[in-house]
Amino acid sequence: MNRMHAATANGRGVLKIFAFQPYIEREGHFGFYTTYLCQGLALEGHRVTLVTTRLNTEKFLSAPPKFQIVEVGPSRLTTFRRRGAALEGLIRGLSLLWDNVRVLARLLRSLQKESFDAIQFFDYEPITTYFLLGIGSTLFRRRFPPLFFIVQAADPSLQGHTNLLYQLYGKLARPTMKRLLSLYAKAILADGLWRPGELETLMGLKIGTPPLISVPHGPILEEKPRPRNAARKTLGLEYDGPLLLFFGMLRKDKGVDLLIEAMGTVKGECKLLLAGMPFDLSEEAVREMLRAHDGKDRIETDLRYIPQENLADYFSAADAVVFPYRSHYKGTVGSLNTALAFGKPVIGSRVRDLAVYLQESPIGILADPDSAASLTEAIEQFLLLTPAQRETLAENGRRLAEKYSWAGLAKRFSEVYKTFSETESPGR
Repeated sequence: MNRMHAATANGRGVLKIFAFQPYIEREGHFGFYTTYLCQGLALEGHRVTLVTTRLNTEKFLSAPPKFQIVEVGPSRLTTFRRRGAALEGLIRGLSLLWDNVRVLARLLRSLQKESFDAIQFFDYEPITTYFLLGIGSTLFRRRFPPLFFIVQAADPSLQGHTNLLYQLYGKLARPTMKRLLSLYAKAILADGLWRPGELETLMGLKIGTPPLISVPHGPILEEKPRPRNAARKTLGLEYDGPLLLFFGMLRKDKGVDLLIEAMGTVKGECKLLLAGMPFDLSEEAVREMLRAHDGKDRIETDLRYIPQENLADYFSAADAVVFPYRSHYKGTVGSLNTALAFGKPVIGSRVRDLAVYLQESPIGILADPDSAASLTEAIEQFLLLTPAQRETLAENGRRLAEKYSWAGLAKRFSEVYKTFSETESPGR
């Protein structure tokens, strides 16, 4: 047994797990996903160490963390966020690269001093990760412990992004990601529900090499729902009728344009709360869509990153959550389990996780993807449901959400580690 890899010799299946997350303070899923899973793995009895920039666990956990945290501190580049600055996009991209390098360097130094059974990469920048792992394996002249990589997005090419530099980076990142996973991954944990061979085909990977395990996303937060009217008051919504919620990053493949168009033709009383940070749709583009489809009176907007501590109000205020994703959408539906856990029926396109969930249990109303007319019809069908029918959908959702809890997800990760941690991951 070398210092890089410690076999579980205690007979109880307790593993030493080193978790890597350079972006835990960034907007998006990074913080809650990593924190909930590390806590869950620790509660499973494993010894978990997380290396990151900086983590305030009180933001996500109501109890003290059961895992160890190693912080390298935030970089100065991360603080460059002056809105409208000409170089903001470039500086932000460089800060992502630099944070990845700093945290990965700290991980490699730790591996020289301490042995682990598994290394879990929660998020990572593929190009710098690939080269630093290559340098590390050469300097150490030994094999790594088993390396496990989460895949959150099937296509890192960013070809739909409005920034040309991001597009150029994406063209380099895609083949590098393929080589990184093929060379170093003991197993890939794919976020979401994937059919056998589907993700491998999208990413250009050989099926079964490395093994790919589907791990559905848990809810964004583990808080309890709040009273509907109180939540609306907190959000400043002076409206008592049916409220639909779109929540998450505003991207073209999420069908935001279809939803805005559909809301302009829906018959019946309702409003939409469009909440999330623009990605490849600019704020002005969204405003223009609202003007084009007379959405000013029917659609409330909150076009920004919504802090974790405010999320419960958005889901509590809604009567249903809408997922108008396009047919070519290949990401995960991170807010779906949150909607279900909060007892909210869903309205959405027949794509990805939503289609699979609807096969398991009636939790809402499906629409044809890429069709504003079908989405309009689905919204109108929801509006015609009786309170009892809506509650049936809500209860079905709550039961389904329990199946995809963070505790269950941590157990799934634990099983994967135990299955594949008996052998070491290759170096170059």
